[in-house]
Amino acid sequence: MAVVPAYNTDYDSWDYRRRMWRDWDLVDWDVPSWSRIARMRSMPDLSRVTVGKDGFEANIDVHQFKPYEVTVKTVGDTITVEAKHEKRRDGDNFIGRHLVKRFVLPRGFYPNDVSSSLSSDGILTIKAPPPAAHERIVYVRQTGPSYLSIKN
Repeated sequence: MAVVPAYNTDYDSWDYRRRMWRDWDLVDWDVPSWSRIARMRSMPDLSRVTVGKDGFEANIDVHQFKPYEVTVKTVGDTITVEAKHEKRRDGDNFIGRHLVKRFVLPRGFYPNDVSSSLSSDGILTIKAPPPAAHERIVYVRQTGPSYLSIKN
């Protein structure tokens, strides 16, 4: 007679792992585990996007990059921020960074009006003015007999 371990049906190891990764806010099962751990150690994302009566504004922390390493592009209604520097020596280690952020402009905002500025402490600010309310006068023309003369 073989000894077979008895499994508790109330305990589900996959459910336990799923809840553990969910609590750590890491539910990307397709991402390798070393990447998930590296993401836990990385600094939090300090990007902030606001849309209000003053328009669209996005703030991104790019203090680790030099100004010539940061590019801002608009394609359609999307703003793409890319900051990249190649691997360089830092003591005994090599460090290379690459940051890509994409923002979709809200309806009514024009990509040609987007402007960006970089502060001395490394905060990139991207702004787009609010859409202007265009007023136009619509010509009213009368066609056919008047409405009141038909009913009488």
